[in-house]
Parts: sequence; C-alpha cells; structure tokens
Amino acid sequence: MSADKIKDDVNAFSVNGKRFYTISSNVGKWMIGGVSAETEDDIYIRESENADAIVLLTSKPEISGALADVLKIRPDIPVYASAAGLRNIKEIVNTGVNENLIKDGFVPKSMSNLKFIVTPGLSWMDSTMALYNGILFSGELFSGVNRGWDGFDEYYRTALSVHAGFVRSAVDKLRNESIEMICPAFGDIIYGEDIKKAFEKYEILVGTKKKSIPTAVILYASKYGYTRKMAEYAATILAAQYNIEMVNVMTEKREKAAAAVDRADVLLIGTNTINRNAPAEMWDAITSLDLINKRGMLYLVFGSYGWAGDGIKLMDSVLKSMGMKAAAKPVEALFKPNRSDLEKLKKAVSKFLGEKL
Repeated sequence: MSADKIKDDVNAFSVNGKRFYTISSNVGKWMIGGVSAETEDDIYIRESENADAIVLLTSKPEISGALADVLKIRPDIPVYASAAGLRNIKEIVNTGVNENLIKDGFVPKSMSNLKFIVTPGLSWMDSTMALYNGILFSGELFSGVNRGWDGFDEYYRTALSVHAGFVRSAVDKLRNESIEMICPAFGDIIYGEDIKKAFEKYEILVGTKKKSIPTAVILYASKYGYTRKMAEYAATILAAQYNIEMVNVMTEKREKAAAAVDRADVLLIGTNTINRNAPAEMWDAITSLDLINKRGMLYLVFGSYGWAGDGIKLMDSVLKSMGMKAAAKPVEALFKPNRSDLEKLKKAVSKFLGEKL
C-alpha cells in the first residue's frame, strides 16, 4: 500500500480502517499511531525499519498490537506514550520497550515542532494527541468522517458518548491551539472550514453551555409499577430545584441512559429485584455510564422488592465502589410503597436540596 502525502513531510497510511502517519523531517522520521497485530498488510512494520521513534496515542490493542512485531526487528526503537500507556503497552506486547514519557505540553528535543497534548478518556484513560506544524494527530477524537458527517456522529455515539465529559474537556483544551488539519485514527482527514464544523458538532453532541438549573436524572426499572411510583414521587420533590430527566431502562436503549447521566448533576437509581438481583437492563445501563468522569457525584438508590431486596443493595454497593457518593442510605419498600415508605424517600431525596423539607 502506498502512502498518501498530506504535506511535504507528512504521510498518511490506512490499514483495515485505521490510520497511522509518518513525519519525515530533516531531524528524522517519526511514526504517529499504530495498527493491530492481526493485520495482513505489513506496511507498518516496513515503515518502522527506518523510523527514529514511534508515538502511540493510546495503548489500545487495535493501535499498539503491531508494535510487538516491530520490536522483533527494532527492539531499541524509542516508544513515546503517556505513563498509563507505557505501562499497558509493555503488558500488551509482553516485552520491555525503550520508554519515553509523554506529559502534557511535552516537546521532544529531537523534534521541536512536535507538541504533545494529554487528553484522557478518548476512549482509554491513557489517550494523548500530538500537534505538528498545525497538524493535529487526534486519535479517536474527530474520527468517523469517512461516511460523511453522519459517520462522525455515529462514531461519537458508539465509541465516545459514554466519555462525553472527557470529549468536552479535550475540545475546550484544543480551542487555543492553531489547527490547520486534523488527522484522526479512524476516518478522513479534516481540512479548512470543516475543522470549525467538527468543533461545532462536538459542541452540540456534548453540550458546552453552562446550565442555570441543575439536572437530576432518575433511571428506573419497575415490573409492577411500584418502583415507578417511587421514582415519580422523587421527581416531584426534586422539581423544586432541578430539571428532571426520567429514563425507563426497561424500554429505552442504554445509550439514552448514558447520555442522560452525562448531563446529570445528581443521579437517582430506582430498581426492582429479580431473582435476588437488579434486572439485566439496569446493569446494562450502569455499565454504559461514564462513571470515571462522574466520580464524587451524589446518588441515591431506591426501589420496591418482594423478599430480600438484593438488587437495591447490590446497586448501591457497586455505585459506591465506583467512587460516587451516596446522599443517603438506600430506601426500600415492600411491594407497593405506603405513606411511611414515601416519607422515608422524601427525607432521603431532600438531601439533594438546598434546604431540608
């Protein structure tokens, strides 16, 4: 496969839908990005034979996997990655590497026109970007344009939407940079006015405007309507100070739950119990959440049960273990919630308000 020249000293290569790039200047040749170990095209290995350094913007196996074959030929080639990336890469290729640490704003002495920008969570926590003479090597951010702008939106929804907070932070961080071209890991290169359009699309997708009223998101699963009644009652209490978003995880896609929680300032989970556990749909929604970016967010778990209420307890335990902060102890109701149950719920929900009810 031949290279696509995008500037006199920068080439782009596409292998199985992934892109990597080379910078060939008077101070040497650097490779940016990578491909998986399973690819039949060995262009990545051939390009590495006369390279002076390899930059891996993430350690994800589909990007770092082919490095293992490179190291068989070039065991001492300098490998640049973030601290977490270097740790992961060694375990993925199962050998030592010539480690070179990327820190935010780091400029290598041997490639003074190349600056690194640390942008975690896109989509792994070790993710970084590189900026070279106005060319942004953006990794997964800005990917997906090869199927038109619908493809851009689709890539965000499928790969990045659960990390919307990190996308927002990265976009804000890049606004002060002079960018003439964006070279992503997946999809077409973005030029000219399309750069502004790409930033604007992310602004719409992740929402960058500050809210005057905070948002409370209530995810719930209810078989007989008892937990739904508790969710609706909690919503009436919170409505005095919050915008309310309610998502029935039994009927809505998990992506909707993830997007709602990303907008949330506080989270309430209402779950029933099925076979001593929360229903699969609730766990499916929870595993889609950007809980790393939501560490420390206040939450409350409640629900109706028929026997032991294990689903409620398990849900509370998992959210707590993920670094979120319980506003109050879980509120449980045996079958249909009575007046006493709702009073307990009211007292717990009031923890989210500026004044006690």
